[in-house]
Formats: sequence, structure tokens, C-alpha cells
Amino acid sequence: MRLLGSLRLKVLALLAILVALPVLVLGVLGDADAERRALLLAAVADAGGAIGTALATELEGLAPADVERLPAVLERFAGPMRSIRVLLRPAGGAADGFFLLAAAPAVVPAAMDAERRMLVDLGILPRAADRCDAPRGEPILVGAGDEVLTAVVTVAGQAGCWAVVIGTAEARLRGVADPAPYWQRPEARAALAIYALGAALVALIFSGVWRALRRMERVAADRGEGFAAAAGVPELSGLAAAFDAMVLRLRRSAEMLRQAAEANAHAFKGPIGTIRQALEPLRRDVQAATWLAPVDAALNRLDGLVRSARVLDTAAAELLEPELEEVDFSELASAVVDGMGASHPGRVAGAIALGVVVRGQVEALETVLENLIGNALGFSPAEAVVRVALRREGAEAVLTVEDDGPGVAPERLSHIFERYYSHRPGTAPGAHFGIGLWLVRQHVLLLGGSIVATNREGGGLSMTVRLPVAG
Repeated sequence: MRLLGSLRLKVLALLAILVALPVLVLGVLGDADAERRALLLAAVADAGGAIGTALATELEGLAPADVERLPAVLERFAGPMRSIRVLLRPAGGAADGFFLLAAAPAVVPAAMDAERRMLVDLGILPRAADRCDAPRGEPILVGAGDEVLTAVVTVAGQAGCWAVVIGTAEARLRGVADPAPYWQRPEARAALAIYALGAALVALIFSGVWRALRRMERVAADRGEGFAAAAGVPELSGLAAAFDAMVLRLRRSAEMLRQAAEANAHAFKGPIGTIRQALEPLRRDVQAATWLAPVDAALNRLDGLVRSARVLDTAAAELLEPELEEVDFSELASAVVDGMGASHPGRVAGAIALGVVVRGQVEALETVLENLIGNALGFSPAEAVVRVALRREGAEAVLTVEDDGPGVAPERLSHIFERYYSHRPGTAPGAHFGIGLWLVRQHVLLLGGSIVATNREGGGLSMTVRLPVAG
């Protein structure tokens, strides 16, 4: 579900659609254009053939002396989008000896010879000569000036071989007689240009929003000039201004928490100190000192709780306003392991992979390492070794801290990261306040990671921290 909500995935899907759509549409339009061309050509050819067949009955018995009535006959079939030419090759004449006898619309006598030569150049008359012995209509598609000749019908009559040429105006066959692919025509190119412009605008919109979000992300990471100044997209200015206001409120809240932590600590320490001083004379009495032991223990715990509250409030302030940077986790972990190993000779072993870099806070990462290792040392038997390992798994840095202590009872395992939770059998009450692992978990969450505690099969506890690597 998280993947389906990804903006990057939606952009990739949109790009795939923008690429696939013209391919599919062009394929469908290509098939439709081819079918349209075939249907229109067939219709025009059939019409020409029908006209030629109708004229054939007039021409078969027509004598040379009756040629004068041909124009009147042709007028019945000609029209504004159609022309008809009738030629005759007298019986016994040469193979290409056709003479233009009539035309509709009419052709002036001076242009008759030019019309005949045009039909010869187009190959119409030689083809008609070959068909004189087997007269039939033959659809063709040939450009001829402002016309497209669509049908030639030959008729064997008593006067010789007649050739009827039916032409259809090119305007009627616009796009059909054009040999160029349909996608090269002006209207198709205009449609493709509009589509390309629309796709480019969509890409620019997504690109602009993406760049603005990236700039805002860098501002959030580096705490630069502010979201509103970095947005760059007017429609995002309201959101950016709201982010700036939220950040300002968080900074003010963090500062108030820091001030409150200091003020509360000082406020509580004064009364605690006064109580201790007031009880000092009573401690000289042996019997009274015995009675005061629970009071001293309570004062010590109260003093510890005040210090813990100060630490917690300060940590809460840091969580509200984190300052993250790239940290070489490998180098930092090696330094902490070496330092704690020097304090506990032979009890801390590290297996630290090189080059593991995370985005975080040095102080937070040190707190995580020191608390986890210190906690493991505190629960491990004397001379037992605490094992610390750091490695990279894909886009995560994985830190593990293992000990050979008693582990944690399954019913308590889910509570060890809670604030003020502490269970250390055999230790004095009030010696531990249960904030160490709580702080560890808060810092890990601050850095965008996770922490899990599990009991080891061979005994002891294993802590696993996962943090996203930088970049």
C-alpha cells in the first residue's frame, strides 16, 4: 500500500501512459485510415465502373456518323465532381491510335490533343488498348492535374474500340490519393504537436512540484532560509508558509522546554537541600539515624528523579528541533567501543564494518551506543564479553549489541523501552530510574530508525538498531 501511494510510482505510470497512448491511438487511426481509403476507393471505382457499363450500351451500336450526339449523352452522367472522356480507336487502326471524340465537361477543340497526350503519358490509353479484346472496367488511381482518374472501361463496338475514362475531382478524394502516410499530413502533425505540448506541460508541472518539494526537503534537513523562500511554486506558498509557522512554534516550544527543565531542576533542588540540612542534626542520634534511613533513600530517589526529569525535558526539546548531519557511524562506533573497552578491559568486542554513513546527530548516536553497551555490561556476568557489530544491509545501517546476561522475561520484554521502567533484581531501590533505554528508543526514532530487543537462544539479550543510511 505504501508503494501504491508513492508519487514517484505515479509519475512513472503517467510517463508510461503518455508514451503508450500515441502508439495505441496511431495504430487504431492507421487501421481506420487504411479501411477508409479502401472503402472510398472501392466506392468511387464502382461508381466509375457503373457509369462505364451504362455508356457501353450506347457505344456498342454507335456508328461514326452518330458521334455528334455523344456530348448530350455524357452530360447525363457528368457532374461537378466527375468528368468523362470518350475516345475511339477505329477498327484496323494503330494500337495507340485513340482519338478524343467527346468530353464532359466539354473541352475546347484546341485542347483535345493536349488531353489525349496527358492520357497517353499517364499510361491510360496503352492500358485501354490492351483491354480492347476483352472489354471490362478496371479501377485505377492516378494523379492527373486537378483530377484523379478512377476508372477506365473499354467497349468493342462496330466503329472500333471505345475507351471511356471516368475521372473524380481530387477534392473528393482528398487524403485518399495522397501517397504519404496519414501521420505525415498537416492535421495529423498538428494533433501530434498539441499532444506533445500537453505532455510537456504535464512533465513541467510534475518537475516543478518535484523540484519544489526537493528544495523544501533540503530546507527541512539543513534548516536553511525557510520553506516559503525555497518553494518556488506559487501554489505551494501557502503550504510552505504553514510549515515555516509550524517550525517556529516547534522552536519556541523546544526553547520553553529547555528553560522549564533548568527552572524545575533548580526549584526542586532547593527544597531537597533544605530537607537534607534540617535532618543533619538528627543523624547524630543513632536511633534517629535508623528511622531516617527510609527518608534518606526517598530523598536520594527524589534527587535522581529531578535529574532524570531534567534529562528527559532536554531530550524532548532536542526531539522537537533536531539538527541532522551526515555522520560516519563506523568511525563513531569504533571510537565508542574502544573507549568503553578501555574502561572495561577485555569485556567489549567490536566487529565494525567501514564506510557506514548515516544522517543523524553525533550526540544522539553516542547516547545510543553508550547506553546499549553500558546496559549490556550491567546485566552480563563478570568477565563476560559484550559483542558490538555494525554492518550495512541495503539502505539500512544495522547495529547489534549482544550480551550473555539473564535476558528478559517474555512478559517484560515489551516494557523495557518505557520511561521509568527498570527491573534489576539484586540492586538497591532507586539506583536506576529507567530512562536509559527510553532515551535510546527516542533517539533512534528521531533518526528515522527502529530498535528491537530479543532474547538469544543461547542466553542473554540482543538489541538490534536499524537506521537509514545517508543518501
